[in-house]
Amino acid sequence: MELYGFLNINKLNTGIEINTLSNENWILKSVLYASYNCVLVIPILVTLNDTIKNKANIGLISILIVLIMAFLLITVFVLLANVGISHVEMPAVYAIEKTYPKLRWIYGTIILVSIFTTAISLGISFLKNVSNEKNYKKISIIICLTSVLFSKIGFANLVNKLYPLMGIIGMIQIVQILIKTKK
Repeated sequence: MELYGFLNINKLNTGIEINTLSNENWILKSVLYASYNCVLVIPILVTLNDTIKNKANIGLISILIVLIMAFLLITVFVLLANVGISHVEMPAVYAIEKTYPKLRWIYGTIILVSIFTTAISLGISFLKNVSNEKNYKKISIIICLTSVLFSKIGFANLVNKLYPLMGIIGMIQIVQILIKTKK
């Protein structure tokens, strides 16, 4: 998808209005969203701590990841910029369907695989951090059952309701990490 977004750069509509910036709470929402993502990333990073052998490369790897992510974000923005996405639950899927309809099944498969791999990696990281051999099965069953229950809510509702709550939890988590690193 990113490649197709990059190819659309010549079609970019420069008169785009970004409605979220007119909302006075956009700074708070941005911080909450970033903190929400930290809730998802920190358990994975904690488990990676055991596998990182050469800490000198962390800075170089971080810079490389930032550059790759910036490129991907820009190309996704270019893809989405020319498609009306203000009231769509999954804008990238909608944009692919409207811009490149022949690729929608391929992109849908990629999204599905991405969801599963993310859920599995986050679930395993979470289980490693909060369980032991005795309660591993119980906690994994609870995770599976709650996942089924949450899936009935709908993607947009889930994001609208949970991301502020998870953002607050993420901010608490970040503060705790900062306090521990200062000691």
